[in-house]
Amino acid sequence: SDPRMLWQTLISGQPWVIPPFLLILALFYYTNAQRWSWTLSRFGRFSPRQLMPSMMIGFAANNVLPLRVGELIRAYLLAKDYRLPRSGILMNLVLERLLDLIGILTVFVAGLLLVPDAPTAFRTSAWVAAAAVLSIAIALSVLLLMPNTVNRLWLALGRPLPARLLERGSIYLAQFVIGLSPMRDPATATLVLIQSIARWFLPVGLAWLSIHAYADSVSMPAAMITIGITAFAVALPSAPGFVGPIQAAFVFALTPFGISQEAALAASLLFLLGHWIPVTTTGALLLASRHRSFKEVAAEAENNASVEHDRERAGSAP
Repeated sequence: SDPRMLWQTLISGQPWVIPPFLLILALFYYTNAQRWSWTLSRFGRFSPRQLMPSMMIGFAANNVLPLRVGELIRAYLLAKDYRLPRSGILMNLVLERLLDLIGILTVFVAGLLLVPDAPTAFRTSAWVAAAAVLSIAIALSVLLLMPNTVNRLWLALGRPLPARLLERGSIYLAQFVIGLSPMRDPATATLVLIQSIARWFLPVGLAWLSIHAYADSVSMPAAMITIGITAFAVALPSAPGFVGPIQAAFVFALTPFGISQEAALAASLLFLLGHWIPVTTTGALLLASRHRSFKEVAAEAENNASVEHDRERAGSAP
């Protein structure tokens, strides 16, 4: 794509989309903090306001540091602030990612069902996504209902592994089961699942606004498909802030709907910057209030992980 043409397209967007974009973005992160307060109930009672600082610092760190170290920082800060087990918080974040995956895949499949003439590759992806949702749901149910059986299976299948790795897997599995415990309550499980699916329609709104700023018309199912493909793209290893995968995903998802490559790229940049700037700024300000930098807190989190690992090994030694 011609950079000059892309720049002209980018600055020609409709500015009215910015205020609703930022409002929806704030609501999206608030719902994340709200769900986190529900899934953390095994570790204590927390309000979204209490969880927001460590959460936003973690998301901001993912925008500026490699290897998604923001997840480690997020767990470290919350565990430090409230004297919680770091490994337990990390396993709770695994549950959060699985719930997000269920929500994203559900939105993606629903979008494809609403587009009868979607490309064959998209429809094949829908079947794969539906199978993935079902598999994740079954795996979580089995782990929730039969944790001891799952642990015995892990120990049996993992016999060829080094003893320390095998035992460490059992420790994390136990912590994950603890993190899953709120899901034993049918009412809580239903609420969390419904919220996990419904909240992913907020990014759909963000994608729709981003695309609408540069295209004459765009359907909501097209935005749903775009979010699904974008989520798959950013799950792959990439540069901090997910620069590149988001652009590729928007172009791949939108060109079959008649949207030009320049408009898709411009929409992807608005979508990216609309997230990156406010999230990174918020996280940086919250971190500055602690008199820390992203690199410093990342080093602290990694050192803390090493110390905790050594403690686990010492505790398991005969």
